[in-house]
Amino acid sequence: MDPLKSRHPSEKLTFIETSDPFDEYAYGLSGVVFNGKTKFQEVLIADTYNWGRILALNGAIQSSEEDEALYHEMLVQPAMLCHANPGKVLIIGGGEGAALREVLAHRSVKSATMVDIDQELVELCQKYLPSWHLGAFEDPRGRLIYADGRAFIENDRDLYDVVIVDVVDMLDNNSLVQSLYTKQFYQKLYRRLSRNAVVVIQGLEFSHLDYKGHAALFRTLKTVFSEVHSYRVPIPSFFSSWGFLIASDWFNPAQWDSRRIDQVIEERLGLRWPEHITGDFLKSAFILCKETNFLLSQPGPILEDGIDFIPVPELQHG
Repeated sequence: MDPLKSRHPSEKLTFIETSDPFDEYAYGLSGVVFNGKTKFQEVLIADTYNWGRILALNGAIQSSEEDEALYHEMLVQPAMLCHANPGKVLIIGGGEGAALREVLAHRSVKSATMVDIDQELVELCQKYLPSWHLGAFEDPRGRLIYADGRAFIENDRDLYDVVIVDVVDMLDNNSLVQSLYTKQFYQKLYRRLSRNAVVVIQGLEFSHLDYKGHAALFRTLKTVFSEVHSYRVPIPSFFSSWGFLIASDWFNPAQWDSRRIDQVIEERLGLRWPEHITGDFLKSAFILCKETNFLLSQPGPILEDGIDFIPVPELQHG
């Protein structure tokens, strides 16, 4: 179904997000830059009135010009800042180039490998989303590989200090995507980690109202890593609170000092680069409400190869 609609010839063109089976979210468009299909997915790049330029894949918004910096800073920087010396970084996904931009802001980075399966999408982002990547694709420290992330991990022999998994949602009914969220994948990924490495994954919409996918991913990571922690931030253009998970065998954000974070930001990034993050802000992102912590602590299924994850609907009380 084409997500572009105009309810009346005289009305403005509208992008209707279809990721929710019950509700629709409408974005008024001032223009369409690209609307088509690559080999792997449907792609819309359009200009909106409220959010600037947006990227939508398979009917779901992925990032907007107005708040992509918030999303990508919160995806990348906690893992980069907690690591003592991130020199070798792997990004799985990240087609816009914004995660690569955030990684390469660190002078300690000697190499950043970005693995994305969709070359057509990356080339569209290079052309039409310049404020996302800010020339990161031309940085000599970067290495761009067009491949399936799972296959890359299975055949790679390098070790990485930080790994960032930034692919579309695991509930997207895409077997290639779902294979990047399973216990077996993280077991393979674990063998590609250097000592004191950190892994971060974008972890779906996350609140006490919408938590099952995130909780399943949390439990799955706990089968491989001894320290797994959830954090979240409201992303305005998503109309939701978005979750992330950080996994390692050593990092506990409760022991992270806000003043030390600010010091590391200044030392590594300078005072002008981060638009949003501070020590206090990062610390606060790991604080979850009582109900969310309770739900996250409950037993449940983990994500495994060959087993579809289907969230059980909430029981309605009344």
